[in-house]
Amino acid sequence: MSADDTIRILLMRAREAEGELNAREWKRVAARVAWVRETMASLRAAQHKVDEAWARIFDGLPDDLTDEELEAMSIPEPPEQAELDALYVQIRAVVDHDLWPKELYWSAV
Repeated sequence: MSADDTIRILLMRAREAEGELNAREWKRVAARVAWVRETMASLRAAQHKVDEAWARIFDGLPDDLTDEELEAMSIPEPPEQAELDALYVQIRAVVDHDLWPKELYWSAV
């Protein structure tokens, strides 16, 4: 099922429960949908950067390291991981607690 289909179903259920959405509510929903699309695209790009960074790190290590030796090296995370983690925190706030970025609340939309 596409994201558009999911949103349509959710909006239909909301209308059934509370009546039609007004223009302001549609604008808020559209802003949130746009945020999700942009954030997920950013998350995919950040994940790609992190994967490349880890690949560079591991490519520089000897192939014959045991798991114990690798663990003992305490390899620090690449800096790209921080960007990925920050995006993940934002997404989990929306998914787990319905907490959207402040610009997507009623007063800002």
